[in-house]
Amino acid sequence: MMRSSELICLLFCCLCAAASASSSRQPCQTPYLTSGLLSVTSTGGHDIAAGDFNYDSTAKKLRFVEKENHSNKTTHMDVLIHFEEGVMYEMDSKNESCKKQTLKYRRHAMELPSDATHESETYLGSLSKSEQGLRVRSWNGKLPDLHANYTMLTTSCGCLTVSFSYHSEKTDLSFSFMNVETEVDDSHVFVPPTYCDGVALEDAPDDHSFFDLFHD
Repeated sequence: MMRSSELICLLFCCLCAAASASSSRQPCQTPYLTSGLLSVTSTGGHDIAAGDFNYDSTAKKLRFVEKENHSNKTTHMDVLIHFEEGVMYEMDSKNESCKKQTLKYRRHAMELPSDATHESETYLGSLSKSEQGLRVRSWNGKLPDLHANYTMLTTSCGCLTVSFSYHSEKTDLSFSFMNVETEVDDSHVFVPPTYCDGVALEDAPDDHSFFDLFHD
């Protein structure tokens, strides 16, 4: 399911094994670039969104484009977030319309927080069968500003995000990451389209977050 993760584990399995005892409780670093498919559901099992994501962990930029065949929605989500700048673009390429808002809260589901607590390390699938399991680490923590907490699974080798569960007073969400690669095909996905030029920046509440994009 995650070819890049398997390759990383193959190349560095000895290093990971040697470092496991000393580093298992320290939050790992998300790869420089990742891309793949993101699926978001509510705790009740309702499909909320599914689409392609691209993430640059160094520049702190995220693009998510919801697949048009995912639902019967008349509009589909296309967002670009520059976390360091605190700006979020919501775009509609068909109508060439653009909304630009402040986004002061920078936490999201693509990257393990530096203050996360390591809970355990285990296998998804089979440990005894070759290539039929994936070693993962479980982490959890709190997001006080959002009155929320989270649980996150990452690959033990490579620190790729496998899943992220978000629980708040507003909503409960589950993020699943599939077909993840440690590359981005086109870096221009992180650049706002020209029809966003000159759009006024709207001020949003301080607690407005990435998670507010996803609701039933």
